[in-house]
Amino acid sequence: MKKSIIANPMVLTHYGWPLEKALALLAEIGFGRIELCRPDLAGWLTPDLRGQLADHVTDLGMTLAGLNVPDSDEFQGLQSPDDVAPVLASLKREIDLAVDLRVDYLLTWEGRVPRDVSAADRHDWLLDCTVDLFQQVMQHAESRGIDVVVEVHPFTMGIDVDWLVKLIDGVDSARFGVAYDSCHYGVGSPEKYIEAIDVLGPRIKAVHLSDSDTRSSELHFPPGRGCLDMDGIVAALERIGFDGNLMVDTWLYPAPERALREGMAYIQRLLA
Repeated sequence: MKKSIIANPMVLTHYGWPLEKALALLAEIGFGRIELCRPDLAGWLTPDLRGQLADHVTDLGMTLAGLNVPDSDEFQGLQSPDDVAPVLASLKREIDLAVDLRVDYLLTWEGRVPRDVSAADRHDWLLDCTVDLFQQVMQHAESRGIDVVVEVHPFTMGIDVDWLVKLIDGVDSARFGVAYDSCHYGVGSPEKYIEAIDVLGPRIKAVHLSDSDTRSSELHFPPGRGCLDMDGIVAALERIGFDGNLMVDTWLYPAPERALREGMAYIQRLLA
């Protein structure tokens, strides 16, 4: 596992912290890399300003790692093949935004499970269209030096691990993969969240490490404060030889500073 741990200031700015103050705290705690969510870019309106934001993070002793956009209004899920073109255009814009910030990756999602689409169609036209979408996305991303990682949620297509394997293998790009969020899998697949790691294997490009009560979709507990088998998760990551991006994810935990400190301490113990 990489020893430079990622954090996202959104876990603080969501509770009213200014971005500048949130970044300073993350540096003080010891995080080495930062993933930004698009809402925190409000005010950073030009490529030059976004470059200055990257410089500010560097001045704090950290680097920008990625841009997180899974809540994009333009991509809630494919309802028909006609949706591919506008979503492709949106994701290309997000990739160009990531280039302004000088990050390594764009974090998006593979789409919500659409209403009124049968299970058979999910593995038929919907899978084919999603593969086509991300193949075209990757052509643009690779030309701009950006990785693309989909973050599976309990309510998105990839919680069906077989579907997700077909998607990643169909896109067939070394710069495309999945972010395994232990909270999301703990809620969406409470009996098989560890098994999913073994099935996905090297397709996992990033891990968002957190605990969960296995009921609250987006409530990310610091490790040890939920009911997931954290030792089992870590053992599975070791089995597959995971060495990708590792992030402390405490999104929506109501004591964000405490959660970040506990999460960092937990990962430091792991790496030691």
